[in-house]
Amino acid sequence: MLGKMLKKKIAVALTIAMAVSLVPSVPVSAASTLIPNGWYYIKNVSSQKYVEVAGGKDANGANVQQYQGIGNASQRWYVSNVGDNYITLKSGLDSGRMMDVVNGSKNSGTNVQIYQANGADAQVFKVKHRGNKEYTLSAKCSGNKMALTVSGTSNGGNVYLSSSKGNANQLFKFESISSSSENPSKGEDKNKDKDKDKNKDKGNGSGNQGGNGSGNGSGNQGGNNSGSQEPVVSGNSIEVKNGGTTLSAALSKAKSGTTIVINGTVKSGAVKVPAGVHISGKNNAVIDFSSTSGSNGRGLTFEGNGSKVSNITVKNASDNGLYITGSNNTFTSVEACYNQDAGFQVCNGGAYNKFIKCHSHHNADAKGENADGFANKLHSGEGNYYEECIADYNSDDGWDCYAAHGAVTLVNCQANFNGYCNGIYGDGNGFKMGGVDNKTPGQKAHLDPLKHTLTGCSAKGNLASGFDRNNQSGVVTMKNCTADSNKKNNYNWPASGKPSALGYQVTFGKAQIIDCKSINGKNNISGAVLSGRCSGF
Repeated sequence: MLGKMLKKKIAVALTIAMAVSLVPSVPVSAASTLIPNGWYYIKNVSSQKYVEVAGGKDANGANVQQYQGIGNASQRWYVSNVGDNYITLKSGLDSGRMMDVVNGSKNSGTNVQIYQANGADAQVFKVKHRGNKEYTLSAKCSGNKMALTVSGTSNGGNVYLSSSKGNANQLFKFESISSSSENPSKGEDKNKDKDKDKNKDKGNGSGNQGGNGSGNGSGNQGGNNSGSQEPVVSGNSIEVKNGGTTLSAALSKAKSGTTIVINGTVKSGAVKVPAGVHISGKNNAVIDFSSTSGSNGRGLTFEGNGSKVSNITVKNASDNGLYITGSNNTFTSVEACYNQDAGFQVCNGGAYNKFIKCHSHHNADAKGENADGFANKLHSGEGNYYEECIADYNSDDGWDCYAAHGAVTLVNCQANFNGYCNGIYGDGNGFKMGGVDNKTPGQKAHLDPLKHTLTGCSAKGNLASGFDRNNQSGVVTMKNCTADSNKKNNYNWPASGKPSALGYQVTFGKAQIIDCKSINGKNNISGAVLSGRCSGF
């Protein structure tokens, strides 16, 4: 009897074991995914407001804040799991920029913005479940010590980093979006925000007209810009827009003093801008040069003097985005990106041009040898001036002054993470200030000693050096500059060198480094003089 009972128990145990073995195992990564991939509205527990891009501004550096649920693209976020409950958050605006911690800082109080996807830790957040389907999001760049935090409970409250404590203003709920038009504020009085919503749509170009500003070249309204070829002149301006007047047609009728107004996203072939003709943009103006090919595919060429260009994005040219050999031209808030050579190039005598708040990024040539952010080189003239400009994620250098014939002035400019772009690697200096001139016909290779000045400039995370002599034999002055975490040297200013194009030893002029900082990196400053309050050398 006991034997029969024992056999029966063993049989039951084996049956259960076999059943358990047939249950499919769940991979650890899948089992630990707290928030599945997909589109969400993100609501703060304390304020009951939603995380959004302020004003629907679809641009690098646009602020992230909280606001009452409206349901437009600025409040939609796409979650992508990248492993171990780390996620990225992509904005629902046209360009798909990522939520980003400014400068990848790990400090409390650091602001949160959107920025072009770059794979940096500043765009990765650790999800932690705090119960009741409420989560904290800690910034990976802070070692997960700092969490996303909202300021107060009012519309417009800022989103920033503070020490992760799990307080209500750090807790978020993720509301899955089953429809692209679903509004998170069902049941709320939405009419009181109707005007705000309209203003947001104007701010972000309403998707279709705005294009993507600096995206992958597939702006919604790019088209072939076919339509009326006869420009409509209104006063001193000609409007260019998709389905209307083309850029080339407008320029053919323009004369000095005429302003070409780019409305939304337009496509164009390579064009030359006549002297004194201005270009301005509205509705997130983008000129998409993706139809160009070869070395003749420079987007905008300026051979003349006196043009003013503002508030446009130039992208996808098969060569330079903007090519400038003229003088006394001014470029304000111009973005150059995804071009196959330098975003901006000044050369062959171009002098006294001004660049104010311009941004050059993600420009790359196949070999990584030429696509700088700003190429002020190859016989460029005197007096070119850069203020509050940014060069980042270009395949070659941020600024390249190789074989320049005139000194440049840079004020409060940034050169970050240059030398690698989409798997392409180049020289990767932040500010490269010299180079042997072996390009002048009838002359032997030689050095042109130039007195460049850099004030309040910064270089971070570049593949080579932050501030690099590159055989510049003149006296370069750097004041109140900061170099941080550049891979070769933060400051690279040797006392002498033997340029290969010359074949003999050269003693360089002493660079002046005044009130500057070096952070997280080494330096070669045998050819420099430190003065004032310098640190980190």
